[in-house]
Amino acid sequence: MMRVVGCITNQHDPRLLVLAACICLLACFTTLTLVARAERSRADRSLAWLAAAAAVFGCGVWSLHFVAMLAFMPGLEIDYRPGLTLLSILVATCGTLLALLCSRLPLSRAARCALAGAALGASVAAMHAVGVAAMEVPGTLSIDRPQLAWSLCVGIVLAVIAFLRSDRLSGMRRRLEVSGWLAACVLGVHFIGMSALSITLGAGGIGTNPTGSGLSAQGGLGYGMLATGVGAVSLVVLVTSLAATLMEQHLSDRTMLELQRLRLLSSISREVMIIHQDGLILEVNAAGATLFGEPVEALLGRQFLDLFSVGSRPGAYAQMTHGSEPQAPAKLEVRVRSGRIVPVEVACRAIDFIGRPATAVALVDQSERRRDAETIRHLAQHDALTGLPNRLLLHERMIHMLASSDAQQTSVALLHVDLDRFKTCNDLLGDHGADLLLGELAARLTAELRASDTLARIGGDEFVILCAVQEDARQVAALAGRLLQALGQPFELDGIRIEPAASIGIALYPDDATGQAALLRAAGTALREAKRETPGSFRFFERGMDQVLHERVELEHDLRLAIENDELELHYQPLFSCSSGVIEGYEALIRWRHPRRGMVMPIDFIPLAEQTGLIVPIGEWAVRTACIEASKWPARQSIAVNVSPLQFRQSNLPLMVADALLSSGLPAHRLEIEITEGVLITDTDDAIRTLSALRAQGVRVSLDDFGTGYSSLSYLSSFAVDKIKIDRSFVRTLGQNEGAGLLVRTIIELGHHLGLTVVAEGVETPQQLAMIQGKGCDQVQGYLLGRPTRLEQGEPPQRPSERQPELQSEDAD
Repeated sequence: MMRVVGCITNQHDPRLLVLAACICLLACFTTLTLVARAERSRADRSLAWLAAAAAVFGCGVWSLHFVAMLAFMPGLEIDYRPGLTLLSILVATCGTLLALLCSRLPLSRAARCALAGAALGASVAAMHAVGVAAMEVPGTLSIDRPQLAWSLCVGIVLAVIAFLRSDRLSGMRRRLEVSGWLAACVLGVHFIGMSALSITLGAGGIGTNPTGSGLSAQGGLGYGMLATGVGAVSLVVLVTSLAATLMEQHLSDRTMLELQRLRLLSSISREVMIIHQDGLILEVNAAGATLFGEPVEALLGRQFLDLFSVGSRPGAYAQMTHGSEPQAPAKLEVRVRSGRIVPVEVACRAIDFIGRPATAVALVDQSERRRDAETIRHLAQHDALTGLPNRLLLHERMIHMLASSDAQQTSVALLHVDLDRFKTCNDLLGDHGADLLLGELAARLTAELRASDTLARIGGDEFVILCAVQEDARQVAALAGRLLQALGQPFELDGIRIEPAASIGIALYPDDATGQAALLRAAGTALREAKRETPGSFRFFERGMDQVLHERVELEHDLRLAIENDELELHYQPLFSCSSGVIEGYEALIRWRHPRRGMVMPIDFIPLAEQTGLIVPIGEWAVRTACIEASKWPARQSIAVNVSPLQFRQSNLPLMVADALLSSGLPAHRLEIEITEGVLITDTDDAIRTLSALRAQGVRVSLDDFGTGYSSLSYLSSFAVDKIKIDRSFVRTLGQNEGAGLLVRTIIELGHHLGLTVVAEGVETPQQLAMIQGKGCDQVQGYLLGRPTRLEQGEPPQRPSERQPELQSEDAD
């Protein structure tokens, strides 16, 4: 009996053993090269690469087996059955393919490697068994089954180790290591399995063959044909290995070039670019290192999900597993090295990276955009000057506060604060000073409020306070008193001292209103009543105020229609010469003949017209109508028309007057424009320009209500006027107050000294007329001499003869 183990230890050809080992190692390395390429390929191409790898490994194992057979038994004539010999190579190839496919099953890594290693070890053992079964020896072949089982176990264990170490086959060192484990698996199975064989020789003894040739009588493969076949297969393995190596080098070079281009493009991008495969980070650009505060090398190999905050990881995982279709960017948060949370926008897409399926991720830092959004939101909801909430934010807070009031059955107070005489403050301090004043007043209001209260600026000099009422209305009244006291403290800037004042209207929810708009309207109504009755005070809303507001709105509506329906008319009051008693002109006074209300006096609608701006078209109508009517009067008679401060500030007033004179044909010197001191207090430079333009046309200018302003005398030296009219309040007290007579005389003498015409208005008694004449006044007007009346058939209104008093010349102090 002949044991194969003895042949292994004593009878072998070392050259063939070396050749067998080289073929095995080369086949293993080529197989791993093809497997690495399969891992980097798309799914539809990876199977072809795996099939090629299985064929190379199967051929390599087959060549090793039969080269070793030739090396260990050079003196023994052995034939090989062709069918089983070919079957053995097929078994090795198919078994290897099965093992490679098992390594890709959707199982845990340990389970996949165990299953794939068992399949590969079993396939190598099966190939060995089929190869042994193909042998025809001159004797009886027996097998030591425990030894054969031991070879199977060794092969499986080594194959499992090889698969466990095959996670990074792109590296050359790892590929060489795994090639060694696979070669050990194949060699272990072969040598241990062959050592389990024993041959009991027949009668011919060793070295005899019934036919004496390489081909047995049964048609088997002899030594020569087997060597030829083994050489051919080995050549195929060598050529495949060379081709695979060259292809791998070419693809690797191309991949490296593509990778360099990709890195170059990503390095100049401001967006963070990350490429990961199954969550393992493969590439990160320089922007990523900047964002996370770590070098690129420290980020490579980390898990992609570890970059995100705990709350954002589900969203990041959803982006990772979205498949090949791109998804909309997600708003997530990452945690950088310093521990800071950074908001990012994440977009993922599946790509082919170096021949392998991977995921490209773009991270856009949203920190600056979020700051900009917060800034824009703040600007949209806050007043730029004071930093207080504006109408938009007030609306939002009112929604929440009123809802809370409904839920808790409590009250809410809304205080509408409006500064008094702020236009005067603005003129004295200038725009910059007025802004500083508003900021100071806003700070004073804030200091009196609780943190839960809302203070908003809703207009130029208007503020709104929204607060919860914890007790009753007395608490709100106390707050309003403190606010008025705080606002009334003096304010000084550049030597100019201002004593601000304000009025406050108060409305309560739900007592006075059932919604936001109604609450604001009620507070506004209370504010108007406070300013009308007692400026500088506060008023609570009362139900009767609604009727006043309704009447005001209705009156405003009717006034707008009055202009369109030609309901306005002019009445004319004569101006008499104190020396001759002759009518030298008329003053045009506006009246409103309402279809339902009857005759509406100026005191009832002129203030409303000024508040709503309707005074501008009304004033223009008055000037044009007065010029047309006066053009029909005697040439010695003039016409005087009052111009409101609002109309006077219109830049087109001189043009409008010039057009009215041109269209009516009235000479400019017969038109007088009457202005009040309110015109001159504001916009001094503009007032001088307007006055100069009017006088350049030849129009005369008179200063009405002279003496009532605190700086009237300064106006006479600063502004060019032609006439001053003594206010009726001084005329009314003549004969009753000695100081009044002295003041009237002083005004008359001052006017004459400056070359101005002086008119006394409001003369109602003969005694007043006599005193005015005695003081040397130029002109006089009043109810004593003539009331305002309408025109009769185009002629100027005449004074009734029965009411014409005798004009005296003596001084009647």
